[in-house]
Amino acid sequence: MGRHLRSMAWGALILVISAMIVAPVELYAARRSNPTPVAISDVKSVAGRWSGILYGRPGGQRGQDWIEVAIHEDGTYTLASARTIGTLEGSGRVGLADGRLVAQGEKAQATFTLYQGDGKRFLRVEETMASGQPLRADLYPAR
Repeated sequence: MGRHLRSMAWGALILVISAMIVAPVELYAARRSNPTPVAISDVKSVAGRWSGILYGRPGGQRGQDWIEVAIHEDGTYTLASARTIGTLEGSGRVGLADGRLVAQGEKAQATFTLYQGDGKRFLRVEETMASGQPLRADLYPAR
């Protein structure tokens, strides 16, 4: 029994270390840098692929899922989140309001705020589902 517990402990330790190595460095750097909001002047300035952790989805692993969003220069966007129980996919159009991107859909409304600190930038997405469920994601430029 002792050998089995040691094996499980080593497996858990390796899993935790692997997760720490795989996590984007920008995620930690931006949080430590005391980022400040920056007004978005046009959609083209934030066009591209962004990815990060989506917090608050029921059924997600501890309420967290990896999400990828592609914002196109014409104001359209697509998003995808893979989960063990299926995928979340969506698309729509964003507009500008008060230096932020806003998206209004049938199932949710979202606000994208650009932050910058120590040369890093990220989009904080705050979303409210039609059910009232709040979601949040910090998205970093995808490589």
